Amino acid sequence: MDTRLRRGADVMPAHMRTLFTAEAGVAEARPTLSLSPEALLRGQQEVLELIARNAPLADSLNAIARFAERSIPELMASILYYDPKAQRLRAGGYARLPPSFARIVDGLVPGPNMGSCGTSAYTGERVISPDVYEDPRWAVFLPQCEIYGIRAAWSTPLLHSRDGSVLGVFGMYYPTARTPSAADLEFVDHFTHLATLAAERHRDDERQRELANHDALTGLGNRNLLHTQGREAIDRALRDGSPLCLGFIDLDKFKLYNDQFGHIAGDALLRSIGERMQGALAPAPAIARFGGDEFVVLLAEPVGGARERLRALAADLAHGVGIGDARVSVSFSCGLVQVTPATGDLDTLLFHGDEAARRAKALGGDRCEIADTETSRRSLRRRQIARDLQEALDTGRIDPHLQPLISLADGRPVGFEMLFRTQHPGLAKVVVTECIEVAEETGHIHRLGLDMLGAAFRLAADAARPLGDLTINVNLSVLQVMRSGFVDQVRFLADQCEVDPRRICLELTESQWLDTEGPARQAMVDLSRLGFQLALDDFGTGYASLNYLQSLPFSTVKIDRSFISRLNLDRNAGALCAALLAMGKACDLNVLAEGVETPEQAHELHAMGFQLGQGYLWARPMNRQAAADWLSGARGG
Repeated sequence: MDTRLRRGADVMPAHMRTLFTAEAGVAEARPTLSLSPEALLRGQQEVLELIARNAPLADSLNAIARFAERSIPELMASILYYDPKAQRLRAGGYARLPPSFARIVDGLVPGPNMGSCGTSAYTGERVISPDVYEDPRWAVFLPQCEIYGIRAAWSTPLLHSRDGSVLGVFGMYYPTARTPSAADLEFVDHFTHLATLAAERHRDDERQRELANHDALTGLGNRNLLHTQGREAIDRALRDGSPLCLGFIDLDKFKLYNDQFGHIAGDALLRSIGERMQGALAPAPAIARFGGDEFVVLLAEPVGGARERLRALAADLAHGVGIGDARVSVSFSCGLVQVTPATGDLDTLLFHGDEAARRAKALGGDRCEIADTETSRRSLRRRQIARDLQEALDTGRIDPHLQPLISLADGRPVGFEMLFRTQHPGLAKVVVTECIEVAEETGHIHRLGLDMLGAAFRLAADAARPLGDLTINVNLSVLQVMRSGFVDQVRFLADQCEVDPRRICLELTESQWLDTEGPARQAMVDLSRLGFQLALDDFGTGYASLNYLQSLPFSTVKIDRSFISRLNLDRNAGALCAALLAMGKACDLNVLAEGVETPEQAHELHAMGFQLGQGYLWARPMNRQAAADWLSGARGG
């Protein structure tokens, strides 16, 4: 149990039973206690247990009020809790006094003439009103005193043990005029102490919740509060059909202010901007600092109205915000998105808003862009692909497949191309080319490329030789090839796997090739010198020329499937294929046709002079075991 609560258990009134003594005028109160010492102890323990288990404040204060009233027969207890934000007293704990009384005093503003409780909260001191009809502090409340039978009132403030701040007031009302004795005040202090423990625990919990849900710098909500308030507002808007928009605000050039004026002044600027936001946008379902110089607001308006509110905020900030001794004009880029059933998830709204804010900033800033949810959805999809790809790499769920390369002269297999596939369920319906594009965008291509190379090297070096001595082709991204140290990585991996480089053909896509003289060209030359074969993939779709083909040590060019698929449909397709074939042969290269699907295509290509083919006519990409089985069947074994 909290040490404060243990202290509370030891505080017992010195008197357990006193007697009334009548005097002339106002009587000195010496009420006969109606509870035995054992009952007093049990009552106190009940209250302390409520406080210890963090029961709602009203439960604890009601228990204290009941306990006090059971102890003193004529007592009417009223415990008020002080709300520091509203700077008002709130109804807390009651027993004999009815709910109508609690409603009257709820929201009482502390002041010098606000009854004994309001005055006690105002001064932070005990206030004794032996006869409320004779006390000017009670003048405005005499009708209520008549209704509820209040003649005497003793009010004691609940003060925080650490800083002395007012937590509330314990009011003790009596139906007859009376003044407390010293012994009575000791008993009052006992109940006040219990109420203080409950209020202090509640205030401390409130402060912890405040820290957990609010930004310490600006006082605005933080991400935790945004998610709570945001989800509630979104659910309500979708349920009621009411308008709601999310605005994602990114301050323009804030780093320049930090660099110019320093971080302390920058923090002061953020605080001022937060205050301006509250003034311009409140009341709003949520206003939060999202992080750094980013803010998120929820506005219960259609897009048009929300945009006007944000423009008004922008105009206000443009007039200038104080930062140290200077005054700066502040602008922001904002992405605005309407809440709909399709976008009605907070994380989705945040994503759309962020994307639109980025677009606004890219257009020069100081503007509000409406979210293009279709574009954002595509971007969101690619982000999910990136996450799934990362997970597939981390969990070893990359599952390379193999597709055979065929000699068109006799139909025998001459090699296999290793193609990227994965067992990750999230990528099951994603086109392979999109996965590769995302891998290149995110940098995953470097790790993925090495994983594919390692798989090919291990397969080629496998002592069981499931693919015999056939060549294995592996695709490279130009981003990999241009990366510093790539050749050393390949050499190290090949040495580890003890693979003969001549068994490996490295394919580079022509459409990516833009570096005819730089580090990528040198890397390809170095790989060739190590013994690796080189192939130019998707030939005809990029920037190749005879001089280009002659300048690099390629052994094979692969004609893109887009030309092959039109052979039977477009009379010009044959001429284009013949031209590409002539370019390859002029450079003394093997020429392979990709995407061969019919015997007619294979026959025509062979008649034109193509040496090699690849496509569904012979086999679709398959896993290692299926490829070994296919090879065994193709060789008649």
